[in-house]
Order: sequence, then structure tokens, then C-alpha cells
Amino acid sequence: MGIFKKLCMTSMLGVMLAVPTYATVVTGSQSDVNLELKYPLVYTNNMFAQKAINTDIANYVLYAKSVYYDQHAYQVKQNYKVTYEDAQVVSILLTTYHYHAGNAHGMYNTKGLVYNKITGQRIPLYNYVKIANPQQIERGINSGILRFYSEGHKKADLLPNWNVEYVSDNYYLKGKGAIGLVYQPYELGPYSYGNTFVEFSPKAIEYFNRMNS
Repeated sequence: MGIFKKLCMTSMLGVMLAVPTYATVVTGSQSDVNLELKYPLVYTNNMFAQKAINTDIANYVLYAKSVYYDQHAYQVKQNYKVTYEDAQVVSILLTTYHYHAGNAHGMYNTKGLVYNKITGQRIPLYNYVKIANPQQIERGINSGILRFYSEGHKKADLLPNWNVEYVSDNYYLKGKGAIGLVYQPYELGPYSYGNTFVEFSPKAIEYFNRMNS
């Protein structure tokens, strides 16, 4: 019986060692009157990487607080979503909302943050997909090669009066090999669209990389 337990424990230890180490993402928060910030705190086994990631995220939190305290916005909110994670990377969407009294509406700014959990560095978009110019994105949307979404990831159309003016390097990982480019309100559609997203499927990524190699 003792030998059996020992073998079981050894087997379980082997399984535990084989499981990849993932980051732990917990929610940090700060609040005041009309200020509500919820942001990610990323913990990894690599303390250097952990510090680099959280220092980068802290810059966005400090910006939100500056809009509230220094620019005197009436209301500021911040929230986030972890969109993908594996043993090497973690992908986060961080959204900051602010409203200045007297304006017709508030404004959103959403930032895609894709980190290498080993180095703590931000991974640039071109590591995944190469895009030569904004016209390639526009043709991709209009031809159906790329999917176009409005706020809440609702399928949308690129309206006739709206063009893709620049290649966004603001992106996030969606899982299953897909990538989403992030555009802010008014950049690819009316305010009712909110943030807009251009999705590259694995097939679209292969096509763009082959076209731009």
C-alpha cells in the first residue's frame, strides 16, 4: 500500500511538472467620486517579467487618474478583459472611458496589450501578421476576407463614407490563431459603432504574410 501511494504521488508530481505555467491575472481597483478603475495585475514566475508588465499597465492607470484629477473629467472608468493566454503570452483588452461635462457623450479608448510572459515585453503586431498599407485592410473587409465588428463584437459593415486611414498596431489575440485589430470610436464608423475591430483569421494571416513577404 505504501509503495502504491508513493508511485501515485510520483506520478502526480510528474503531471504537475508537465503542466505549463500560466500567469495569474487578478483585478486591481481604485475609486473616488465618479472614478472607478478596474485594471489587471499580472503575476508570473518571472519577477522581472512581472514587474515589466505591471509597470506598463500602471502607465494606463496613471493616465486615467490624470484625466480625472488633472483634466477634471466629470467621470472616468476603466475595465479590462483577458482575451487569450498560454504558456508564453497573455493578451488583454484595457478600456478607459471618460466624460467631460458639457460634451454630447463620453469617449472610449481601448488598448490591446499582448505580453511575452517570459521577457515581460510587449509583442509587436508584425510578429504575427504583416500588413503593407491600410488599403489592404479595407479591401480585406469589403471582400469578406477580414471580419469587421462594432462594439460588443457585433458583425458590422464598413459604411461607404468611411475608409481605413491607417494600419492600427493596436491589437489583441482572440484564440485559435485569430487576431483582432482595434480602432477607436469615429475611426472606422459612427459613434454608435463604438470601438471597432478587424479580425484576422489564421487563413487571413497566412494570406497577408504571403502577400507581404
